[in-house]
Amino acid sequence: MDGPLAGTKILAFEQAIAGPYGSMLLGDLGAEVLRIESPEGEMSRNFAGPQHKGVSYYYLAFNRSKKSLVLDLRTELARKAFYDLVKISDVVWDNYRPGVMEKLGIDYDTLKNINPKIICCSITGYGPSGPYRDYPSYDIIAQGLSGLMSINGEPDGPPTKVGIALGDLGTAAFAALAVVAALVSRGRTGKGQKINIAQLDVMVSLLAYQMSYYFCGGDVPGRLGSGHLSVIPYGAYETKKGYVTLGICWPRIARTLGADWMIDDPRFATQDARWKHREELEAIFKEACMKAEAKDWMELFRIDDIPGDVVKTIDEVAEDPQVLHNNMVIDMEHPLGGRIKLTGNPIKMPGSIEERYSPPPTLGQHTNEILSNLLGWPMEKIERMKAQEREHAEELSAHIHKQI
Repeated sequence: MDGPLAGTKILAFEQAIAGPYGSMLLGDLGAEVLRIESPEGEMSRNFAGPQHKGVSYYYLAFNRSKKSLVLDLRTELARKAFYDLVKISDVVWDNYRPGVMEKLGIDYDTLKNINPKIICCSITGYGPSGPYRDYPSYDIIAQGLSGLMSINGEPDGPPTKVGIALGDLGTAAFAALAVVAALVSRGRTGKGQKINIAQLDVMVSLLAYQMSYYFCGGDVPGRLGSGHLSVIPYGAYETKKGYVTLGICWPRIARTLGADWMIDDPRFATQDARWKHREELEAIFKEACMKAEAKDWMELFRIDDIPGDVVKTIDEVAEDPQVLHNNMVIDMEHPLGGRIKLTGNPIKMPGSIEERYSPPPTLGQHTNEILSNLLGWPMEKIERMKAQEREHAEELSAHIHKQI
């Protein structure tokens, strides 16, 4: 695949969102991402909800631009295959809980002895040390613990999770950035390194100006719906039909809404005054916006250069002309047959990223190809490895049934 990361090999141990989304971004940028799974496959392949040919929407969303390799690292030949791959790879990527990579014998301290240039990136909930190290973590836990949920939602409503898995997706993007930085550093020093990205750290980092607000004034930010801590008006407003959003637009918006008198009113004349009289201004704006439908307001917004737009539903976004123009909805053949649609990559590098993405792989789709082409293993050796994995699976199954 073309792209700025072409020639970079990434061995990915991942599940759910944080790991898969980050490695997908790197794969879109041209890296060869080898998604390593156990013979049972990763849990998101079978999530409830819509499917394509038996593959869940969840797995499809985060796993294009990768190859799938099945390795049971608890067996001798599979572990040897992995170590051989480490010798010719650049990055080992995981989002397992702390200690799992060590138990499998594939942690950084082990792998750097095999390949001193290897870069290992681990995404965890809380980091590799500290009082929360071993606690389980999910996106909603990070959103709550970081304080994000305390500022999300309506003022008179309960703490609310952000609609997307921001803790997972944001952490994935930071991890991908860290890997690119480590690759650049290695190009200069010739040395690999260990990267730790904690979901909690990322969420706190994203609360930059809310935390600064508290540090500067001592006031604890609360829930403002779609509002802003200090910029007013700003947010989503209901109209006679639909909602519109408004960015920084004072005083033009007052004229557009037919409320010119507000501009010279001492309660609203300055940003500080509007901040102090937020509730009064919001009440006036809510009443004014209800006089027309969202589409009618948008005609006036365009004429008056007001930064705002309608609030769209997901199905409307899928057909949005700007979204389609930016190739943010892509269409591709699935290896099991039929076509699937996915969201595109927001990074645009004309002439470098050609957007020839490969579809999310089926479980173990590329096992033979990788072991044969990259490691030069003969089919007899590959089959022996698979036989070991089957034997181990049978032993494990027998042990479980014995315990029951």
